[in-house]
Amino acid sequence: MVLTHGGCTQKDIQCLSTLGLAVHPQTLHRKLATWESTLSENLLQIKEAWANGGETKYQLVGDNWDKNILPSYRTTERGTLSLHLFNVYAVVDRVIPTSKSPDVGVHTQVDLSLLTFIPSIDEQDILLKELTFQFASSVIEHHPKLKQNFQHIYPIHLKHKYSQFAGLKTTQYPLGLFDCNENKTQEIIQLMKTLSDLFVPIKDGDMVEPVFFGGDRLTDERVNGAQCAMKNENSPTERLEGFISKIEDFHRLMNFLEAIHKLTYDTGSGRDPCTMYYYRNLLNARNVKGHVKNSYRPYKQLFYTVLDALCIVHFLHHFHLADLDSEIPFPDNFMQMTNEDKIDWLNETCRTILKGEFFDNEDDIFSSLRKILEDPNHEENYWVSCRQNQRFHCHFCDRNYACVGSLKAHEERVHNYIARVQKKTQSKEQRKLKDYISMLFKLILIHRNLDEAVDMGDGERSTRSAKYELPIYHKTGKTKYTIGSIHLTALVSGLLSPQQTERLIANRFVNVQGGANNNIALDEYLEMLNRDSKIACRGHQTKESILKHSKEYPLLVEMTKHVEKISSASVRKGFHHLPSYTADVQLVLKDLLERNAVQSEEEIKCKNLIAERNPFDKCASKLSTMIQRHNPTSPYCRLKDPHV
Repeated sequence: MVLTHGGCTQKDIQCLSTLGLAVHPQTLHRKLATWESTLSENLLQIKEAWANGGETKYQLVGDNWDKNILPSYRTTERGTLSLHLFNVYAVVDRVIPTSKSPDVGVHTQVDLSLLTFIPSIDEQDILLKELTFQFASSVIEHHPKLKQNFQHIYPIHLKHKYSQFAGLKTTQYPLGLFDCNENKTQEIIQLMKTLSDLFVPIKDGDMVEPVFFGGDRLTDERVNGAQCAMKNENSPTERLEGFISKIEDFHRLMNFLEAIHKLTYDTGSGRDPCTMYYYRNLLNARNVKGHVKNSYRPYKQLFYTVLDALCIVHFLHHFHLADLDSEIPFPDNFMQMTNEDKIDWLNETCRTILKGEFFDNEDDIFSSLRKILEDPNHEENYWVSCRQNQRFHCHFCDRNYACVGSLKAHEERVHNYIARVQKKTQSKEQRKLKDYISMLFKLILIHRNLDEAVDMGDGERSTRSAKYELPIYHKTGKTKYTIGSIHLTALVSGLLSPQQTERLIANRFVNVQGGANNNIALDEYLEMLNRDSKIACRGHQTKESILKHSKEYPLLVEMTKHVEKISSASVRKGFHHLPSYTADVQLVLKDLLERNAVQSEEEIKCKNLIAERNPFDKCASKLSTMIQRHNPTSPYCRLKDPHV
């Protein structure tokens, strides 16, 4: 098994078998085949129980699997083999919904207002509680005196609705590779038909309930495109309504960091003190380079380093302290206080700091955007606010049209109304360093909030974060994930039945080792499977052999990990041990304090950096139209509305 995982050819293993050093390849294949059948049987049993009213359910997750196979020698007929396959695995739900509503699978059209897609004041109160936990955890970790007093008493897990399930290991079944190119609609349609026949619960010829199908935004778009292509078929199964596609959290994290990077990071800002590129050079972070998607973890480590330093700076400024050696003004009876009272004191202090530094002493940081979205007479809402019963009504007469373009032409031709087009003018306001620092602090906190939500298995926090991401995606031109945020918010805001909504929120994570803070996103786990399977398939050099043995690869990877653990042959890779992280935080902290960056009136010279104290204030341009265009009325066929 170790030889097969390492890419040893079948001929070589057969030679070793002849010498008595290994079993015959066919023996190994027969053993793996029995495991494959067992996996399929277990999943099919869950499917049958689901079809007959069982409570245990599952979801599928898929992603493209691309690999180039180089020939041993190149000829005109024998060139590089470029494979475009599709990897799928099933994850059994850990959380069984408490709702027993009978409307499972029945979807009624809902009319969501524009304000549904931005956080309400109550949701911002919840965010304050979540950020308080983050802020307190950060200052405890990096302030010696706080660490001495709170390290062993402050919780490491923020309790949420599904905390009791967050530490449970998930059950997952690899379904293998399928001969499907994600970029070809016809092949996606054929794949979905195959998966429908195999894994969608059906009883007496009728579909019992659709199955969630997760992936990145591209997969979500492709599945929706396939459903739109088949929407004129007769039965729900033929219309591919056996699946409800959804985006997962790992690619959201990556793209949100890309949006933050676009606003706050530029290689021309090396001479601007206290900017992100300045700190990249100060810390000599050579692995922070290129696109975020190619160096996500190094970029994330750099941004989190600056965030932790900013948390300490704000904590010191709150008590008017000069440095880490200054005495913190604890309450007079601090040593006699109970652990709960100590934690309450720290949380209240952090809450006060965040109320000033994150919320700018306001109850609603979305107030300016909210005023625009709720005003039907605002010029941003002029065309979308006149829509009633799927028709656009003229502002001057009784005529109405199916498409907004027809209404614009009518008002221009008949009523001589020409919509005003605002020209973008370059802002002449001074871009101050303190505003840049404030914006950076807010954006990275929101990113870390989503990151910790994934770690802790908090699905409600994860889906709620889409409302904070939406304006930033729109502002930075990340259209696909703007649409993804709109779709995710719509799905959990009434587009699905209560039972399906709870399943979508609660079962967004995989936990392969157990522990409340050891969850990962579904699409990140699939990326790991893709990486490991590309190593395990090196012994197979044709598409046919790779497809035939694709179900074996996860089994080989898992077995090899056990062998490595027993033999102590494996070395942990990745960011498991960061001896310089604390030192980097201290270095950034020292620089921020010396330059008084959070209060500096110094101007930023780099023109490509944004310096807005509230990053959500200037996000309203065409946002209303974008929401109306992509606001879904059904869990299926969620491509843009051609009438808007």
